[in-house]
Amino acid sequence: MGLSAVIATSTRLDPTAVKRLSDGGFDLIARTGVDRANVGEILGHTDPAVASADPFSPLEVIVVPATSEPLPGPVVVLSPAESVSSYELYLGAAMAAASGRRVIHLNGRGSRGSAVHSGIAGRMLARSAVTEWREIPEAHPARALRRVEYRPAVIVFPVTAGARSVAQLVAHHPDADVVLVVDRALARFGGAVAEQIGSMVELAFSVGAQPERVVPEETGGEDVPVDREPVPPSDDRARDLPPILASDVVHVRLTDTTLELTNRTAQRLRARVALGAANKPGTALAQFEAALEPGDSRAAPTEAVPGLAGLTPPTSVMRHWSHESEEVYEGGEQRIVAFGIDVLDGSDTVRATRTYRPGNGLDYFITARDLTDLIGRPVRHSALPEPRAQRAQGAPPRDLLGSLAAALAVGASVLATRSA
Repeated sequence: MGLSAVIATSTRLDPTAVKRLSDGGFDLIARTGVDRANVGEILGHTDPAVASADPFSPLEVIVVPATSEPLPGPVVVLSPAESVSSYELYLGAAMAAASGRRVIHLNGRGSRGSAVHSGIAGRMLARSAVTEWREIPEAHPARALRRVEYRPAVIVFPVTAGARSVAQLVAHHPDADVVLVVDRALARFGGAVAEQIGSMVELAFSVGAQPERVVPEETGGEDVPVDREPVPPSDDRARDLPPILASDVVHVRLTDTTLELTNRTAQRLRARVALGAANKPGTALAQFEAALEPGDSRAAPTEAVPGLAGLTPPTSVMRHWSHESEEVYEGGEQRIVAFGIDVLDGSDTVRATRTYRPGNGLDYFITARDLTDLIGRPVRHSALPEPRAQRAQGAPPRDLLGSLAAALAVGASVLATRSA
């Protein structure tokens, strides 16, 4: 079961594009005669059956296929400050999980639009299905697309600012599949109702998308939820290491004067950070290393480091969201070019190690999913160009779009009652 979507295109889709979008999980409904440049004109159409089998569905999806082969880049999800629901998070996660791509989330809504800091179970489930989820606070997400390090392969964009901005976004990214998210409840009943419906859909998704239960051989037949008590790897790399919780995170941030490291896990870690210049992301000009016990934080001054002399640091900017304010660091020439961690046991033996490449070079999160993957499969990664996405072999990815479609039916039933 997939999610129906209008395909906006003035020409017949070639077989490659059809397969690419179908692999993303969509049941495609082609609508010819619509050009990428004037795609905004279709947002006001009044025939809901074109995009959804349920005329009361709170969500409509319009897919604008790339006119050239998409690059092997990330799925970029935008959450504008003026949006009230977060359907784009689930659509972005679904397409990323199906294609093996990572997600860069440009979030303009603060914690209300976050998949990392909100604590909403459905968002945690969607995020856990993606190989990497990177959230970047941005007051104007559409403008921030120009600062994303790699050209996106897919852009997921809630339509809140009118047809002109949509047409511009589409025109500037001919090498990306653009997924437009239309909140019908917002258009029909306003923000308060749309926010309530969005919360109901997220709750229904969190119930419907729970991982399947498995029966590991060593339990003697006892059911074990795979998201709470994962089976230890066969090579016992995780033996004697503390359990990984869903809230675990390792964070590195570069400010105007310091390099900050935080270990919000139960693991003993050794962190390695390479700093360099924004215009030379593959060159390390300074190296930092620090031991991080569980719950530890470290701050190393960067102002007098010889290798960084002459490079301007990032500057502090206060971003104001609807219910909170947050200090972020932007701009400058200094960047984090690599962030590596070693997972240590009680005798300081390295059990697993990996090096990550921070996307924007200013702050980076290693999540619980990353740690689970690392301890189970300790493969060293270096700061290399974005790899071409590869579909995971074996079990198919979780059907996030199917779960979202089922959850939207809950919202549709409420809207049907309201419209009666």
